[in-house]
Amino acid sequence: MIRRKITYYIAFSAILLLLIISGCTSAPQKVTSSPTTPTPTLTPEPTPVPPTRSEIPVKPSLNITFYSTSVTGESNFTINWEVSGGTPGTISKTMILWGYKSGSGNITDYPRTSIMQTGQTPGTFRTDLTAPAGGGPIYFRAYALVDGTDIYSPEYQITIIPRYTGGGGGGGY
Repeated sequence: MIRRKITYYIAFSAILLLLIISGCTSAPQKVTSSPTTPTPTLTPEPTPVPPTRSEIPVKPSLNITFYSTSVTGESNFTINWEVSGGTPGTISKTMILWGYKSGSGNITDYPRTSIMQTGQTPGTFRTDLTAPAGGGPIYFRAYALVDGTDIYSPEYQITIIPRYTGGGGGGGY
């Protein structure tokens, strides 16, 4: 009889130990749900992954960063601008468009251009131009072709101060 109790005790201990190890210490409970209560799911919702910088389309932009509002005729002057945005941001060409009449966003409205430059965004650019000898205004805007898209800065004006104003004071004979 003692042997039987020991065997029973060992068997009971082994079953209990197996249940503890396997994590099945209680019987599964029946889940009841009412029609208004949603049944919980065991599958977690996927966590949204934020897009990387290269996946977010960024509209290209162009900004004049420096220019003189007036210059003397036949003198050199500088215009600086920056091009940013675009995906991937390839600047096929960028330049300053200028002329003696106010124009629109069309390249042909400005008969003169600076040297064409290329690069990647963000990029800063600089050009040196020579002012015409006569007076009056010149109008300019920066232009860039970024990822196949034409972009223009607003139009700006530079006043040209004539280099030679003539005269010499006439003699009073």
